[in-house]
Amino acid sequence: MKIFKIGTIYRSSAIFLGTCLLGLNLSCNFLEVEPKEMTKDKDFLENFWDADFMMRGVYGSLQNIVEPLIVLGETRADWMEPGTGADKDILELAEHKVTPGNRYTNWSAYYDAINRANYAIENLPRVPKDSTYFNYRTMMQLTGEAKFVRSLAYFHLVRNFKDVPLIRNSIKDISDVQYLAATDGNIVLDSVEADLKFALIHTPRLHLVLNTFDIGFRESGENNRMRAKKGDVYSLMAHVYLWRNKYTDAMAALDAMYTLSDQNGMYYHNPQNFFANASWFNIFREPSQIFQEYLFEIGFRYDSRELAPFMPLMSNDAASGGKHLIAPSLYAIKSYHPNYPTIPATITTATLATDDMHRGFGRSFAGSAPFYNKAGSTPVVWKWLGLDVVNPSTVNVPPSVRLPYESEGQFRFMRMGDTWLLRAETLNRLNRRPEAVSVLNNIRGRVSRPASTVTGTSTIEQIEDAILQERGLELGFEGQRWYDLMRIANHRGSTQYLVDAVKRRAPLAQHAYLQSRLSNKDYWYLPYNANEVRLNPNLNQRPY
Repeated sequence: MKIFKIGTIYRSSAIFLGTCLLGLNLSCNFLEVEPKEMTKDKDFLENFWDADFMMRGVYGSLQNIVEPLIVLGETRADWMEPGTGADKDILELAEHKVTPGNRYTNWSAYYDAINRANYAIENLPRVPKDSTYFNYRTMMQLTGEAKFVRSLAYFHLVRNFKDVPLIRNSIKDISDVQYLAATDGNIVLDSVEADLKFALIHTPRLHLVLNTFDIGFRESGENNRMRAKKGDVYSLMAHVYLWRNKYTDAMAALDAMYTLSDQNGMYYHNPQNFFANASWFNIFREPSQIFQEYLFEIGFRYDSRELAPFMPLMSNDAASGGKHLIAPSLYAIKSYHPNYPTIPATITTATLATDDMHRGFGRSFAGSAPFYNKAGSTPVVWKWLGLDVVNPSTVNVPPSVRLPYESEGQFRFMRMGDTWLLRAETLNRLNRRPEAVSVLNNIRGRVSRPASTVTGTSTIEQIEDAILQERGLELGFEGQRWYDLMRIANHRGSTQYLVDAVKRRAPLAQHAYLQSRLSNKDYWYLPYNANEVRLNPNLNQRPY
């Protein structure tokens, strides 16, 4: 790894690619001259506002994780497939032939977040304490938030690469650079668990911010969605524990989470409390604070030149910036609508018994641009593109879609639909099958679907299959699917489970290769990026 330094400006070309601390106003560009205005490290963190600005940089780094999270979490599984504009890197992922030159093997976005978090953890104690803005409790809260972000980044790294370098100090100067070998993934996750336990103690139940024109604090709906709080920590803990087959620990985290209540006495444990059935699409359309569905999200604002990756990845409208790199698979579409391209014209009790009308066409996916209501046309993901639902129609009526290139919006790293289904999965694995089915049916009930065909007397595997299918319907195209398949295959100790799932959307000609390839768990993970291996003599390439 090599870092080029000009004054106090850094650019990293290996593990710390993009290590730019927003709080320090550091640029990642080569500069010909010394900038006239910048904040030196020694002059930074003089008060609460500097610390707050630094934390904005920590959270802001997560914007760059959204695209790889979606692409890596979906294209290798069964719910998405290459779109009409898929390039070589997307095809490699979909066909499980990933080479070290693939751009999605570049882990710089994750290590950028880690480095920013490390810098915050190391330097928050430098901030002078005062009785009004920044006391010891504030320092520990922000440290807990930084450890949450670090944990989130490392968890995704381990799920993608298995063994990765474990860095717990920030890189501020070329003298800090170390060439580190990969650390065993279990050791990395031990570190993640320790960080999350610290974060759980110090993050708030709800975020308060200073009043602008008055003394005291007020609750901030925006901060409660975009900064780590205890509920978010419990949710990430449950994901980590389930990944490691620690069912009892996962259940304890989820039980503790559901005892948390907001100031209005609403509890997290009942999915039907949160919105009317027909409002499911609003989870993606609106950043409104009324939805307790949101746990932790990152926002993109077009007027701040923060462009979300949704439109380039998913839209097939080239005039709007769409490249249509990835698309819903036919398997996913038929999971929502078994008789697709025939879709019921109206939502009734009868149609809801066969079709997922509140989460299917015109909600999770739609037809092709510019009208999107053509049920038999090239499908696109709609939940990240649309501003309103699309009803199937033979009349070409352009629906409400984001303006060209303005793919702003909120990406939900965590939401309650995910966490409730994790709860069902955990209950089932603890052999509390009737409770697991009850949670599953609550999720189905909030979109007016009938109860699942599985019951409390069904086998653990049968119930788990139903839960995984429900996770697809609820969380499709949100970057969860590949990791869900890996996790449940590990629950069962069965590589074949994952192989069969991937085959569901792959062409028949690829089945023999996929059977051979994915029967070896080494190939569930990505190779290390070619540049990282070239620059770091201690990083031994993974099998590919």
